Amino acid sequence: MAQQETWLIKHAVTGRSFADSRKQSFDCHFESVDGVFRFMLQELPRETAEAIVRYSGELNVFRFVTPVDDGPVVKHWYYVTPESVEYHDQTDKLTFEAGSEIEYHPEEFWGD
Repeated sequence: MAQQETWLIKHAVTGRSFADSRKQSFDCHFESVDGVFRFMLQELPRETAEAIVRYSGELNVFRFVTPVDDGPVVKHWYYVTPESVEYHDQTDKLTFEAGSEIEYHPEEFWGD
């Protein structure tokens, strides 16, 4: 059984949620190569993808990872590189990169 991932893309200023994998069905492919985090989303509504492009300079991306052993959920917070955000309407793909990540482990912040 693989870990479960939840994805959330939000407007950093207003908190508006553009995409939330708990409420919407879309595919997100993620890879990390040499400190660059690459994202490819498919099956987002066109209006959603266009809004993400429009606000590319003000995005926060969150990835919540639930381990298979039912351990605590680990939160990953990515700062999107604005000029990397592109929507490819012919292929229905939204791609972007992030140059930094903050990883939160709840047990490191909320001790007894």
